[in-house]
Amino acid sequence: MRAAAEILDEGGSEDAVTLRAVARRIGIAAPSIYRHFTDRDQILLAVVREAFAELKGRIEAELAEMDEPDARLRSVCTTYLDFALERPKRYRILFGGVWNAARAAENPEMTPAAEQIGQDVFALLAQAVQDCADAGLSRSTSAFSDATALWAGLHGLAELRPAAPMFPWPDGVLAVLVDRLALLD
Repeated sequence: MRAAAEILDEGGSEDAVTLRAVARRIGIAAPSIYRHFTDRDQILLAVVREAFAELKGRIEAELAEMDEPDARLRSVCTTYLDFALERPKRYRILFGGVWNAARAAENPEMTPAAEQIGQDVFALLAQAVQDCADAGLSRSTSAFSDATALWAGLHGLAELRPAAPMFPWPDGVLAVLVDRLALLD
């Protein structure tokens, strides 16, 4: 799995992550990899799981450093965007690319493995919105709905910034996004 992530990070697209390429990277014969992964989707699923685990770990480490609910929410959002900018290929594979949850859900063997991916990261965002509401810092009446809107906004910003580097991005655009979508007062 680490070899697949390295292939992805080194500038190759998701298409570069093949069973043969992974086997070559770790120095084994291509047929030997089938003992660990039955197909390419399973390798990509492992990369996606590892990337979500890394993102979750980064967010949790940041959350451990702060107490104020609004600072915690902003930290979740900043860490999410930082991950997207620092690991663009891994970020891209989380929500599309060759591997995607919708395709995995159509495969009966992949469905149980794919169903919960990323939900624990989203739960951190939803909890941060709820904590702000509980502290009277947000007008949110549905942390799930508002976290969903915020996540969609974060994802849009994560995709748009690298796609439109010449756009005059205003300072504080993330703060505006968080304030408005999390209904912060």
